[in-house]
Amino acid sequence: MTDTQILTLAIAVIMPLSLLIYSNSRISDTSTNLSKRIDDTNKRMDEMKAELIQHIDNGFEHMGLLLKLHEAEHHKK
Repeated sequence: MTDTQILTLAIAVIMPLSLLIYSNSRISDTSTNLSKRIDDTNKRMDEMKAELIQHIDNGFEHMGLLLKLHEAEHHKK
């Protein structure tokens, strides 16, 4: 084998391997970023759920007060 053939063969082997390693590192970066975004979204959804539950509880409390007021005004005993 000549030097040119050895060099060509070395490039043919090293280039795909180096691209594979680079690709894997990019995939792990993407995975890490995606995981962080999912965690952030889950946190925000938990916050929104707590706000919604509080809002619903306030609405039921308000309806209870309105019912008591209605009973006091219209159903006097």
